[in-house]
Amino acid sequence: MAKYSAENMDKRLITFIIQDEDAAYDLDDLLQSEAEVMGKDRLGTSYRVEMKTGKAVVVKRLKETSMSHEEFDRRVEEIVKLTMSHENLLPLRAYYFSRYEKLLIFDHMPMGSLASLLHHKNSGKGETNKAPLTWKVRSEIAFEVAGGIAHLHSQGSNICHGNITSSNVLLSNSFHVRLSDSGAAHLFSPNNVNLTATTSSGYHAPEVLQTTQNLTHKADVYSYGVLVLELLTGKPPKTTEGMELASWVRSMFQEKPIVDVFDDVLRDYYRDFGGQMMVQLLELAICCTFQNPDRRPSMAAVASRIKEICGF
Repeated sequence: MAKYSAENMDKRLITFIIQDEDAAYDLDDLLQSEAEVMGKDRLGTSYRVEMKTGKAVVVKRLKETSMSHEEFDRRVEEIVKLTMSHENLLPLRAYYFSRYEKLLIFDHMPMGSLASLLHHKNSGKGETNKAPLTWKVRSEIAFEVAGGIAHLHSQGSNICHGNITSSNVLLSNSFHVRLSDSGAAHLFSPNNVNLTATTSSGYHAPEVLQTTQNLTHKADVYSYGVLVLELLTGKPPKTTEGMELASWVRSMFQEKPIVDVFDDVLRDYYRDFGGQMMVQLLELAICCTFQNPDRRPSMAAVASRIKEICGF
């Protein structure tokens, strides 16, 4: 647990985007609240913060960016419009800009992140919390994430998510998706060193590791494909041996029966129902992770194909 430091912070620069009866944000409240680290990625660190009102929020503490205050404000306004226009995107509620701190504030989803459900252990039991993640739930998550990303891409050739990970797939009590960090990568200059993927997280497309011009639709498609492989296998995007999940899945096809690729929780469904839908979704995810970007499908085509496979 940690607290934010109020040192050197100009509180006059706080800017709130959305206010409603259930959301009353105050910078002093944020700074004085206990903050639990939820995860870190190439954009920054996310915290779960419980306000004095009892409302929980997610605060994204961005890494340093060379962007001016005016440009930052403009891009935040664009992100707000984007995230308010689709039900599977988590709206940006507020933001803060100063020389020393850049904060983004989002609602906290009750079920937390997909990453925590797939990979984290329950306290006291030592077993991963995968019981709620049935085939139905996982396929719906894959479909809703695809729909959110496809919507972003439909807004323009330069509009990308830029940071698709299971930590950024947040879930309501009924497992509906709210994809966070949508467009947040655009708050960094294209050549900003903080955005350069010098090492692979497992989600990065091959071309992202070779250039800083990484905010493309096809790079998002690759990351999405890894996310679906993560859903189907229950494994993190990089194995403990350092192999990327996409490579591991391909190697398994050569060595093991296809049922062994899937998460243990899904194997009974595979055996009982033949697993045709699971295999088709797996094949689609593999197509999304083709090395050549031109061979990857569009996100609109992906969402349409999942609807066809799963009958949504």
